[in-house]
This record gives sequence, structure tokens and C-alpha cells, in this order.
Amino acid sequence: MKIKFVTLLLMLASILLPEKGEAIPSFSRKYKTSCITCHSVYPKLTPFGETFRMNGYQFPKGEQENIKEERVILGAESYKKIWPDAVWPNSIPAKSPISLRGKTSFDGMRDETGDIVSEFGLPSLQFLAANTMGKDISLFLGAHLYEDGKTGNIDRFFIRFSNLLNGFLPEKALSVRVGQFIPEMVPFSSNHRGLTQTTYAFNTYAPSQGNEFVGAYIHEQVPFGIENFQLGMEFSGLLTPRVRYVGGIINGSGVQHDVNNERDFYSRLSYKIGGMAFDGSVKESVPIDKEISLTLGTFAYRGSGTISDTIGFNFHRIGVDFNIIINQFNLIGGVIGGKDGGELTTKYNLFFGEASYMFYPWLIGLVRYEQANPNEGSSIKRVVPHVSALVVANVKFFMETSLDPDDQELDYFALGLDFAF
Repeated sequence: MKIKFVTLLLMLASILLPEKGEAIPSFSRKYKTSCITCHSVYPKLTPFGETFRMNGYQFPKGEQENIKEERVILGAESYKKIWPDAVWPNSIPAKSPISLRGKTSFDGMRDETGDIVSEFGLPSLQFLAANTMGKDISLFLGAHLYEDGKTGNIDRFFIRFSNLLNGFLPEKALSVRVGQFIPEMVPFSSNHRGLTQTTYAFNTYAPSQGNEFVGAYIHEQVPFGIENFQLGMEFSGLLTPRVRYVGGIINGSGVQHDVNNERDFYSRLSYKIGGMAFDGSVKESVPIDKEISLTLGTFAYRGSGTISDTIGFNFHRIGVDFNIIINQFNLIGGVIGGKDGGELTTKYNLFFGEASYMFYPWLIGLVRYEQANPNEGSSIKRVVPHVSALVVANVKFFMETSLDPDDQELDYFALGLDFAF
């Protein structure tokens, strides 16, 4: 069905849930606290929520005291004193830590003729399960049970061991996660913790795409994106309360079998000035709900791919990003450059900036500008305005559009209702 875009804006009876959500209501049940403890407007995280995530889904201070749900104890606490002559004790949730998110949609985008094509989308169901298994061991599982009329697949399935070698290393100096996960290279602009339905080109664009942005989140390995799901191992930790490192080794082939015998490597280093430190500490004179901070990051990725069974090529990405928080105002941005080798070497650079503001505790608006500059062809530009409004802590309405600032025509729109339970 083709209708004028102005008419579409008047059609408010729509329901749309982004597939890339990160809100986990099971944590609210575990700690018996509201979603807004970790989220401003979900899935966007507060500084405390980021600290909670980086600490292996544990409270940075007083984890055991804050757990309110019933636990099943696997071994007596006294077993620790006689280890290795006994299994180290831990615990698991007494109830299954499962969360669900549903989706049905009405949205539209511009087709090849320049007209807006709209439709009600097929429903989908997302499964999320995450919890700790005793102190410093956490499990995360994310799967799309039903999506776009098809049965889904697992996107994330990893176990994380936090605070390793504490007898030899300082607290929070080393954590390891193993399995299928998203490499933690760009936490400020994560597609799984961002508000927008439109993906960040910063994470998904590759020079092989030429003069087009990718339209949706990439679940496969082609084209390459630095936030693809990957199989491997990741190390992270704190060098100081305000300096955090990340390093990983992965297959580099997405959720499929590896395409070659080479491994991909990546690294990240972040430094935070002001506000809540990475370990959850704050200065006594600074109110915890009045964050004023600047976080700077730098990252790099080196990988290999194959053109055929006999021809391989190397590629790399390198970049910097920042995150500025001044109470209700948030500004993030970054610059990334990359090169893909092979028979025809392609290069690009890309930058973006996104400003958001919490007008009320339940209302947030943002606008993002992003521009990719491939070495062949013209630059690609995109502006993404977005508004989200909470009905209650786990239900929200949102409105979003996407446009090319050069022709000032809307290319995409979404009006919807997002929920998780």
C-alpha cells in the first residue's frame, strides 16, 4: 500500500518493538527494584547501569545485600575453607530468570520510485535470560524465537567470570567472558543499548557497502560490522577506577562457522573524568543522580576474511569516541576509519554525533547525525530524530524518522509501543 507521508504521520495506532533491545526485567525481579535503577528510558543505560553491566551484572557495592529473590544454595559456605577438597559453593536463582519482549509493527520507508511504502509488520518474540550463578559468575542468553515470519536463532550465549585472580590482582582487574557475544568496542553507541530503531552506521557500515547505509542490524557476518555477534573470548578490567581496558580474540565470522584458520583481534581503552567511576565509586560531595562526566575511548580491530577458498584478505578498523553527560543532557560521538584489502582495496572514514535530553524522567528526545566517506563515490549522510515516552517503567511509546539532509526527504519512519516483561 502506498500513501502520502503526511497521512502516515497521523496514523498513531501502531505498535513497534526494536529487535535490538537490551532491557532485562529479570534483574528488576532479582533486586526488586524499578527498571529506572539502571535505565533512563530503556534500553539506554544510566551511569549506574553501565557500571552494573561492566561488573558482570552485579551491583558494584553490596551485591549480596541487594539480592531480594530466593536463591538455591549449591554447597555450604564452609566448603571454601577446605577447597580443593570440596567443590567451590555458589547459588542459582530459585525461579527462572527469563524475560520476554514482543513486536508487531506499522512503519514505512521510501521505495525506488520515491514513494513511501507502509505496512503492518509480522509479529516477533524475543527471549532474554540473564543472571548470576553465585558471586562473580554470570550467564547471558538472547534469542529471537520468532521474527519476520520465521523461527529465530540464538544471537548471544556467553558465560562471564568476573574478578579473577583477586588474590594476585586488584579487585575488578580481570574478567573473562566466553561464548557468543558482541565485542565491547563501542559501548556509547551500542545498537543493543541505544534508543533508536535505526542502527548506528558507526557500528555497521563497511566500505564494501559503497554509497548506502545498512538498513537493519546485521545478524550475519557479511558485510562486516564491529558490533556483529561473534564467537570467541574477551578480557576486560580496570587499571584504575577510571581507566578500563578490553581485549578479545574471536572467529570474526559472525554466528556461523569460521571461514578461515585466522583469528580476529580487537582492543579498547577508556578513561572517565568526573561522575561515577567504572568501579561504582563517587566523590562524597557529588550527588549520585547529578552526573557530570566526560568519557574518552579509543579502539582498534584487525581481522581477516576470504574472497574464495584460496584468496584471503586482511582488514582493520581504528577509531575514537566520547561520552559527555551533564545532568539530563547527553552527547556522544566518534570517528572511525577502516580499510578492507583483497583484489580491490577499499577505505572509508565515518563520524557521528548524537545529542539527547531528558525533558522529564519519562520523556527523552534525541537527534543523531552520521556521515560516511568512502574512498570511491560520494559521502553518505543521515539525520535521525527520535522521541521516547514511558507509559510506565517497562512500557513506552516512541516516534522516529530518518532523512538525508541533502534532499530533506524522509526515508523512514516508525511510530510504536515498546514493552518488556
